[in-house]
Amino acid sequence: MTELPDPRVLLRGHGLRCTPGRLQIVALFSAPTRHLSIAEAWAELNQTGTAVHPTTVYRTLETLTAVGLTHAVYGPGPTRYCVRGEPHHHVVCQDCGLVEALAHERLTDAVGRIEELTGLRPDASGSLLVYGRCAKCGT
Repeated sequence: MTELPDPRVLLRGHGLRCTPGRLQIVALFSAPTRHLSIAEAWAELNQTGTAVHPTTVYRTLETLTAVGLTHAVYGPGPTRYCVRGEPHHHVVCQDCGLVEALAHERLTDAVGRIEELTGLRPDASGSLLVYGRCAKCGT
């Protein structure tokens, strides 16, 4: 997966102002495979010396999700967020809540077969959630 455009371009492209908090949060998710909870995002921002209140992180991610710049991945544990980049699916560990991105093209045949067998289709973002146990939890 490729790196995302500049955070200013992403925010303006979705009709949002480029506030310092929004810019810092979008920059944190600069790799399209980063799936962080609100608490994880806040902790990482604090480690870099960025003073952002947890409520700002929450409200910003809710706003970014509402306009389609980010999406939420629900699983066990906290909701995790990712900036939309290239279309991708998600695998979620049912034990530890780890979320990993899986490139869309790697599952094209499988998604077609799932639709054929069940009638279920990916959500509006084109994403499927696949739940299981990661290698760490599976042993």
